[in-house]
Amino acid sequence: MSITNLETQFTTLRCAYHLERFPSLATRLDRLRRIRAMLIENESAWCEALSEDFGYRSADQSSFADITTSIKSVNHALKNLKFWMKAERRTPDLSLRMSGAKTYVEAFPKGVVGIVSPWNFPINLAISPLVSVLAAGNRAYIKPSEATPATSALLEKLISDYFSEDEVAVACGDVDVAQAFVKLPFDHIIYTGGETVARHIMRDAAENLVPLTLELGGKSPVIVSSSADLAMTAKRVAFGKYFNAGQICIAPDYLLIDAERLEPFLSELKSAVENTDSSQGSADSVSIVNNRHRQRLENLVSEGESKSGRVIKLSGNNQSAYELTVVIDPADEAGINTSEIFGPVLLIKTMGGLSEQIAYINKSSHPLVIYYFGRSEAEFRRVACETSSGGLVKNDVIFQYANDDLPFGGVGGSGMGKYRGEYGFKEFSNSRAVYKSGFIDVSGFVTPPYTDVFRMVNKLMRKI
Repeated sequence: MSITNLETQFTTLRCAYHLERFPSLATRLDRLRRIRAMLIENESAWCEALSEDFGYRSADQSSFADITTSIKSVNHALKNLKFWMKAERRTPDLSLRMSGAKTYVEAFPKGVVGIVSPWNFPINLAISPLVSVLAAGNRAYIKPSEATPATSALLEKLISDYFSEDEVAVACGDVDVAQAFVKLPFDHIIYTGGETVARHIMRDAAENLVPLTLELGGKSPVIVSSSADLAMTAKRVAFGKYFNAGQICIAPDYLLIDAERLEPFLSELKSAVENTDSSQGSADSVSIVNNRHRQRLENLVSEGESKSGRVIKLSGNNQSAYELTVVIDPADEAGINTSEIFGPVLLIKTMGGLSEQIAYINKSSHPLVIYYFGRSEAEFRRVACETSSGGLVKNDVIFQYANDDLPFGGVGGSGMGKYRGEYGFKEFSNSRAVYKSGFIDVSGFVTPPYTDVFRMVNKLMRKI
């Protein structure tokens, strides 16, 4: 797409918003139902495009991870939107309440929202924000990733089939298009991706004072407590690294465990990986998206090994394409200690005691999620109170995202803002304070000349 076409399409969306600033509940529900129909009626095409972009991607996994999760977001919004749209009553100050004043907060659309979506879940991470954006009554403009061209092209086609160009539009293109896209005077932008690009987007958005929602990932740790069930922990961590080949912003990135429990854990991890694949062999696997990312992972592992790290490769049964690489205790200067892995590689750091583990986590930028494995509720509470992260999970990984009623987002280096469910509705709404004066002219009490009545009311207000 040319820069001129980009601006023309944005103007079309902006003009449509000015003509319909507050879409009715019926209009919003219709738009959400069209998203659902677009997903269901074209599921095979979606899965084929995803597999083409990844080199190979399990159709079953694509169906679940990109289609089903997106449909769930739509269904949740359809069920709850009428409640989200209701004005929220507030209590006026007592002196104003006695005058008959009324106050409430009502959610109004912001306008045109830009959605910059990534390649790892190119459908869900475009559609899930779109659900929130349309539920809030906005127009949407999507810039999908150039790393998944087949899926992006299909998204562009199907959006144009199911929506008019003044409701939702898609801008396909390379980095130049992306850079021009985020410079448009949106009313809000949501970006999902890496921290480096996010910094550029923040600078560009600042020129137009555009508010941002940033979902940035980072290094999400797994704390393995002394009370943790190692077999269960290993099975769930293996799943976190197998699912989408670990190319997930909320995948477990590194694991903290007492040195005495390391070998028993590795034994359980080996068993978990060997039992990961079904009799279909590699049919359920997912490939690394491209050679650049594959080389990046290989470089992280080789550097970690060259800097005193112990490397173990674990493979599944049935000659599967899946292989989990474990890097144990590389020297501090190894890049794998600071770079987000984003693939089927697990970093393990041996250290004993929860205090030491918490201190290690707090040395780095706040993660998107912290995973705790153990039986102690007191320990889990310590992790909650002594760390900061976008999410917190006990004895599981990734499945927090399956809950549409939970906010999703990071904090600090892992992002800003939250969306999904009601949180997404509010994120992309202008929460407008409304005040209606009562039957008594309150201004008379505070207009000079000031009387003894004014002074008495002034003192009373401090005690209410």
